[in-house]
Amino acid sequence: MYLSNHRIFAGIALAIVILASSCGTTVHMTGTWKAQQAPTQGYHKILVASLSSNLGAKQTIETDLTAALQKKGIDAGKSLDMFPPNFDPKNEVSREEMAKKILAAGYTAVLTTSLVNKESDTRYVPGTPYASYPAYGWYGSFWGYYGYMYGSVYSPGYYTTDKTYFLESNLYDLSKEGVLIWSGQSETVNPNSLASFGKAFSKTLTDAMQNAGLLDQH
Repeated sequence: MYLSNHRIFAGIALAIVILASSCGTTVHMTGTWKAQQAPTQGYHKILVASLSSNLGAKQTIETDLTAALQKKGIDAGKSLDMFPPNFDPKNEVSREEMAKKILAAGYTAVLTTSLVNKESDTRYVPGTPYASYPAYGWYGSFWGYYGYMYGSVYSPGYYTTDKTYFLESNLYDLSKEGVLIWSGQSETVNPNSLASFGKAFSKTLTDAMQNAGLLDQH
């Protein structure tokens, strides 16, 4: 009886660990807005631009977003492949040159993404008692109690900090002098990694754009 219950307890603990480790990053859309002048057929050729000074993050987001759009039949490209390393968006001459280059490449819309806020919240996680179910039966004998408690670990309480990231994504119509057509706000809590976040964010964002009728998938 002791060995059977002990194995069941160990099996449950192992299942919890496996389940926890398999949970990926989750991204939620918290709000969207769409302009009345948005074309009914959507856009087919979209340039993706991540507005980040972190080159690694910019590369990951643009690559994953471009791939997600391409999976939906969109002709998408990355700003990293268009903009030179020394491009200065505050320089009017540089902006005009890049605008001509983008239009010459056939892009009709540009999708930007940017991190607009980050919040940190510290909370206390209570400790876990060694007996998660009535254990009084193990006190009946020395060997029963010794066997039950041997190797058991009490998990003490601890403080942890949750980090919430808020992002904004905007779609601009290049054929209408870059007017804003659609905006979406999203958030993610404690992303596992940049790679995990990039894929989750890209799927959530492109699904939202598809549902809004912004993607011309011909």
